Amino acid sequence: MRLCVLITILLGLMPLSPAEAIQGHTRLISTWQDTTLFYPSQWSSAAELRVHDKRSLTSSSSFEWGATATSWYRQHPSAWQTVRPNQRIDLTKVTGENDHSTSRGEIDRLAIHATIDRHQLTVGRQAIGFGRIVLYSPLDIIAPFAPDALITDVRPGIDALRWNINLSAASQLQAIHIWGQDNADNSTLVAFEALLDWGDLLLLGGELAGRPMMGAGIAGQWSGIGLKLEATTYGRKPHRDGDDPHDEFTIAAVECDARLFDDVYLTVDYLFNGCGSDKPEDATAILASAFYQEQRAYLSGRHYLISALSAELHPLVTAELFGLLNLEDHSVMIRPGLNVSLSDNLSLDMHYAWLAGHRGSVSQPASEFGDQGDQASVFLSYYF
Repeated sequence: MRLCVLITILLGLMPLSPAEAIQGHTRLISTWQDTTLFYPSQWSSAAELRVHDKRSLTSSSSFEWGATATSWYRQHPSAWQTVRPNQRIDLTKVTGENDHSTSRGEIDRLAIHATIDRHQLTVGRQAIGFGRIVLYSPLDIIAPFAPDALITDVRPGIDALRWNINLSAASQLQAIHIWGQDNADNSTLVAFEALLDWGDLLLLGGELAGRPMMGAGIAGQWSGIGLKLEATTYGRKPHRDGDDPHDEFTIAAVECDARLFDDVYLTVDYLFNGCGSDKPEDATAILASAFYQEQRAYLSGRHYLISALSAELHPLVTAELFGLLNLEDHSVMIRPGLNVSLSDNLSLDMHYAWLAGHRGSVSQPASEFGDQGDQASVFLSYYF
């Protein structure tokens, strides 16, 4: 009820004109997953509506807000898990979490922006992302997407104070304080970005939910091939239940991308996932640890090869092929897909993920993807 009232107030405060219409999208989603080691096959469907807006308050300040409402229907009821590691205020309402039908409403943007000379200040719920690597960025540390995520057009909102200083036309310094669910989960980060003659440089350091961390990334081109290298190192998190999988660990990746032919693009990553384990039997404990429960990492192994190939078959049709290979247990996800533009604002996406590897048991997993079932998804998106 509080969420509905807040959305109504926000809409009432925003007088609309034809030139200042609220933007957003509607989306219909249908998914199916084959039987896994732990669950029977599951079919589900969802309807999503998101609206967002940004309005000027004065010549140097603006107000931004966004809200998302989603309803699911699931073949088998399952508990809904709400994770808010980067949010202090709960602006989410979930109903029917143990039923076949589930509804969720969330305010995912609620921030004020101000500009004073070379300084930009933003306070409130906002989206913040780092890193240049596309498929899996070790520098995207706050609210990263899973490497196999299909829908990534809206980044999760976080409660933060961000201060940007434009040092020059090609460099900036950022100071960010993020409020977690309690003070122990707060984060304070400093980032420096610069565009140099040979490419982009990004330096990042501070404390992430109690973990000291530092990272660096470079991005450039060589003979028409895009090259990106990123690495982030984490220190020991103060001891608490569900601690991190390792006292200290590093996540690093190198990415190459190139156009092979006209309208055919290939991107390949090597990922060293230092927060994971080289033993498949450790996966359950790894995924239950704090770093993973905060949704800062998703893969349980150590060494991966990730690739994405896209080809424009027609100005309105694009074919995709995504691959994710665990180099140690040799399990793999291969996911072909097709994107069809039905009109200027309407698109259809279809994907099928084939997962293969050694099969284990509940007590003894044998590979990361071998015990997971194949997945199929179709979603129709309309943007306004």
